[in-house]
Amino acid sequence: MKAVWPVIFLGLSAVNFAAAENGDSQDGLTWLKKLAGASNQVNYLGTFVYQRRGLSETSRIVHYVNPAGGVFEKLETLDGSAREVIRTNDQVTCYLPTTKTVLIEQRDARLLPAILPENLAGIMESYTVKTGPRDRVAGHECQIVMLEPKDSLRYGRQFCVEVRSGLPLRVRTVGGKNEAVELFTFTQLKIGGSFSRDKVKSKYSAKSRHWRVDRTALNVSEQAADTGWVVNNQPPGFKKLMEVRRSIAGRAGSVAQIVFSDGLAAISVFIESMPKARPAQVLTHQGAVNIYTRSFADHMVTVLGEAPAATVMQIAESLELRTDAAAR
Repeated sequence: MKAVWPVIFLGLSAVNFAAAENGDSQDGLTWLKKLAGASNQVNYLGTFVYQRRGLSETSRIVHYVNPAGGVFEKLETLDGSAREVIRTNDQVTCYLPTTKTVLIEQRDARLLPAILPENLAGIMESYTVKTGPRDRVAGHECQIVMLEPKDSLRYGRQFCVEVRSGLPLRVRTVGGKNEAVELFTFTQLKIGGSFSRDKVKSKYSAKSRHWRVDRTALNVSEQAADTGWVVNNQPPGFKKLMEVRRSIAGRAGSVAQIVFSDGLAAISVFIESMPKARPAQVLTHQGAVNIYTRSFADHMVTVLGEAPAATVMQIAESLELRTDAAAR
């Protein structure tokens, strides 16, 4: 599963919010609605730092919403291994000059990490929304908005929302002891400006003509299906969003995928035939994303999501194949 950051975006259409419990919550939800729509309405360019568990990466991003329709982005890392990502609507092209490789994916995902999904329906069931004081980030005034989890099954979020545009200038993902699991913050930012195609062109497009092109991600088809798998101990607040079977070119069997969400965090479950090398039961993490792999009979189960390890493991350990599905 390739990704610029281990962040899961739901990409759902906006709906009405649940009623707020008090004035502070209502004010917080108003700011969150403004934040949710900003990335599809605002032009900006800047530099940001992404930190996770002692690691840090600095990147530059250019983001344009074309008045004629479409979203265009260019992102390039400024330290470590060079990487450039170009997004034109739902096509994402990643240039890796170190290995002379071009990865092409078809997906509907924003490149900016930790953007709030547009669908916040039911969020009050699992989180308390609060507002804090005003702050300044990269020279811009912003409003602090906090999503505090009502249990230990999910992470909290702290946003600093630019007061005019609604862009998130700083996003902190916090764990149970209020420690920062991930931190994203702009260090330089210019908001507004006219669309310029030159600024979202790849500087590697000409020299990459003889690089290896990997279109593996495009050779994936999916179909809604009853996979036969169920989670018997589903964490409270998490609801099933989709259930599909994916067919990948070059692979003999299909992969079942089930996605759960509490309106903010999403957890994906992947079930596939057991590979020749039987995998060990292992828990790993990439920033706020925990990844748990286990075997179930002749299947390999991988569960990953931007949620605490206990939540991811609870889903993985309670996953079962229905009796009627097993018979088939």
